[in-house]
Amino acid sequence: MGDKMDEKKRGGYEIGAILHEMREEYWQGLSAVEESQGEQLECVSFLLGGELFAFETTSAAEVIRIPRLVKVPRVQELIVGVFNLRGEITAAIDIRPLLGLPSPPITASGRIIVVKGDKFKTGLLVESVRGVESFSLEGFEPVVQSLSGTQREFIRGQIRLEEQLVVLLDVVKLMKAPEILVEQQ
Repeated sequence: MGDKMDEKKRGGYEIGAILHEMREEYWQGLSAVEESQGEQLECVSFLLGGELFAFETTSAAEVIRIPRLVKVPRVQELIVGVFNLRGEITAAIDIRPLLGLPSPPITASGRIIVVKGDKFKTGLLVESVRGVESFSLEGFEPVVQSLSGTQREFIRGQIRLEEQLVVLLDVVKLMKAPEILVEQQ
């Protein structure tokens, strides 16, 4: 009986060591993959005011067709209405005026990107969604000083692609902006 216990103990130590080695190999493998690709940022990309914008997918909950929006009196002008998102009343906001962008009418290609904040979800009204894309941070440029204060506040920078620029939106700051917060009674 004592021999079997000793075997199990030795086996246990060996398994622990093997698992530790496997973990180390896994993490080394991950860092090797990241280094080979350069730093990538996975983003949802979309059109706003005719320009290409993006933000990290970690802040996006989903993309939906524009539902029937119910106008709410006496709320901030950026809030174009509220909609029912599976039983949760969610505000739809148009951030184009906040960013100093033109506001062409939203057509059938318009979508709402549901964004997760710390305390609530909100829907960003966009002209169209291009999709989820990985951008290389090698082409990243910080915010241009020529932007106005509010624009600069909500824009992290831009990523230069071959044929165009993608403006990187700071959704975390945007979700905390007083212009979009609805006071709860």
